Amino acid sequence: MKKFFLDITIFAVITFILIEISSIILIKLKFLPNGITPSVTLVPNKEFGFWHHKKRSFKLASPCWNSKVTYNNYGLRNTKDIDLEKKNKKRIGIIGDSMSENIEVSDGKDFGSLLQLSLTDYEILNFSTRSTGLGDQLELYKGFSKNFNLDYIFLFISDNDFEDNYYLNARPSQIKYKLEGNTVERIPVNLEFFENQKKFINKLKKEKIIFVKEKLNSFILYSHIVSYVKYNIYKKKINKVPQNQDDFIDYDKKKLVYSHLVNKFKNSLTNNEELYVFVNLRPKILSPEFYPEKQNIKEMKNIWGNEIIDPSEDGINYLKKINKYNEPYFSFVCDGHYSELGAKFMANYVTDYFLKN
Repeated sequence: MKKFFLDITIFAVITFILIEISSIILIKLKFLPNGITPSVTLVPNKEFGFWHHKKRSFKLASPCWNSKVTYNNYGLRNTKDIDLEKKNKKRIGIIGDSMSENIEVSDGKDFGSLLQLSLTDYEILNFSTRSTGLGDQLELYKGFSKNFNLDYIFLFISDNDFEDNYYLNARPSQIKYKLEGNTVERIPVNLEFFENQKKFINKLKKEKIIFVKEKLNSFILYSHIVSYVKYNIYKKKINKVPQNQDDFIDYDKKKLVYSHLVNKFKNSLTNNEELYVFVNLRPKILSPEFYPEKQNIKEMKNIWGNEIIDPSEDGINYLKKINKYNEPYFSFVCDGHYSELGAKFMANYVTDYFLKN
């Protein structure tokens, strides 16, 4: 029996070493991205969907980008820690989703960092979080962001915000709303999902083991294989649905829910912060072709009214000027988030608009 276990152990060690060496070779040959997948940056939060690890840096990668991303002592994307009580400058809070979090671009070149370089008389705090919609961001502000004594809020909206918090959204962590008769009702959070996250093994994996795994090249290989499989399963499910069949399901109800969230967000700003609302320039918004996402933005602009600031025309004109008005526009070939070009344009646009107004 001892010999059997010894043989199994030796076999496992040799296999691990071979996989580790193979992973290193694949990374060197650029067949494998040199970093783990972005999902590791998120920590489920019962109050506002997701938040981040604190005082951690990650080396992330996909087939078309790689980055180093740092979160500070409060879990905000920033290489510098913050003293909540020590306020030497007026504070601007960035609130949004993955577009304004911009983890596809390394520290210092991302949207939030570039905005800080442009607005040196202000302190920029980036509360943006992947996989969130306005309903989650509302709770993030109420339960967290407003404690930072903000003077301005720059809210960045994406076309998918229109339906992110509608009850048909499949993400278990997101806050959901549903129309009951003529009333918009919040659906209780999926307690089973969050209770499961509290289990010892899940906390250990999220808080401890992940920081060991990320040092292993074999885990980089594993994480990208899992990501690839999940993506293809999702793609097969999408392909089974006729094109555009579900683009406008419950559209009027989604409109009422989103309008409800906009009013709730406005009414939650009890600290007299000045609000600026910007549209994110995702590829389908900039494309000359029609996409349902454009209709979402049109409806969202109608709901927000004059408060919304849309850089689309300026972005298109800029891309034409530099002969880059074609896919992927301000994004990556394999990813619709801001590239360095997109981060730089948005930081310049937001800075100019803010200083002129």
